[in-house]
Amino acid sequence: MADGRCVTDVTNIPESAGIKISRRLTKDEMTFLTQEYCVEFAQVYKYGNGVNGSGGQYYLYSGTINSVQVPVANDIMLINHTHPGGTAYPSRKDKILLRRYQEFGLPQRTSEIIPIGKENIRFNTNGLIGD
Repeated sequence: MADGRCVTDVTNIPESAGIKISRRLTKDEMTFLTQEYCVEFAQVYKYGNGVNGSGGQYYLYSGTINSVQVPVANDIMLINHTHPGGTAYPSRKDKILLRRYQEFGLPQRTSEIIPIGKENIRFNTNGLIGD
């Protein structure tokens, strides 16, 4: 977090290989990482064997200033990702990624963007929710 407390060990950015994280990171933690490294970060949840996918694992990925690569599979959900420049709408690639998850038969219909310096937004394959 921005107050200097270490909540998860991200000494090296994970890039497209990703790293396991012990829990879902907060908006403030995702914002701090993005501001610290000046790249997009994304977190996904890999479903577990429990009811409704419980017992799964969170993963963190990092990319470049304007993109981040995450795996697409039938047991992964895109929790959220950051936009370092503060862009408060989904890119064409963001919407395509969400559509690909749905093509795998996942129930996920929305995801979240954390535009640095602005309020979080939710989007679906058509664009911003609420437009």
